[in-house]
This record gives sequence, C-alpha cells and structure tokens, in this order.
Amino acid sequence: MNRILKIALIVLALGLIIFYAVWKYVNAPQKDFDKIAPAYSLATQEIWQKYTSDKKLADSLYSNKVIELNGEISRIDKNDTLVSVVFVMAADSMFGDKTINCEMYKKHNAEAIALNKGTKVKIKGLCTGYNDPDIKFNKCSIVK
Repeated sequence: MNRILKIALIVLALGLIIFYAVWKYVNAPQKDFDKIAPAYSLATQEIWQKYTSDKKLADSLYSNKVIELNGEISRIDKNDTLVSVVFVMAADSMFGDKTINCEMYKKHNAEAIALNKGTKVKIKGLCTGYNDPDIKFNKCSIVK
C-alpha cells in the first residue's frame, strides 16, 4: 500500500508540473511587433526578387523576422475582421495574382482601410515566408 501511494504522489506531482508548464506557455505575453525594430528595410520589388530567385536563401534571411516594406499599394482586402494590404508583383489572370500579402493587426485595420490604391506606404510585419505564389506577412502595422 505504501508503494502505491508513493507512485500516485509522483504521478500527481508530475501531472501538476506538466499542467503548470503548459499553462505558463499558453498564457505567456504575446510579442508586440509594433515595438520591435525591423531586421531589414526593403522595397517590395527587392524582397520579391530575392524570394523568386532563391527561396532557400531568402527564407534563411527573412522568415520569422520583422521586416519593413516600402511599396505602392495595389489593393486592400477586407474579410470579416481580417484586413490585408496587398502589393501585386505580377498579374496572372489564370492562376491569380502573385502578391506580397500583409495581414494587419486588428488595431490597425481602420488605418489600413483608409489607404488608397496607388499610395506609397511603409509597412512593418512578421515575414512568414513564401507560399507560391505569395509572400506572407502578418502582425503588420503602418510605419509613420
């Protein structure tokens, strides 16, 4: 009986430790990408050229890094609570445009919606990589 009680206490202690670790991970504060300095500042044509010429190299340089993009807006996409600033890099009527797609932070949606097609803008966001035919950014904000 004593041995079973010890095993039960060890299992309970391990369970509590695992529960606490998962709870801490889930409730960890989120990074505020608005306040993070960009690792790179690039024109949209620059990053597009790098990804389309050598995806592996570009991913090693830019993926999961905060990058500031400079370019001319092609369109603003709105879908429920998601707003994206889109830079069309190559028009393709058969398979869809090849774009750099910047999903905005919710707190910047109104500011992004107010932008017009053809406006030159600086946008900072987290590069999540190239998913042919698009380069994806999220947690984006407009740089003033």
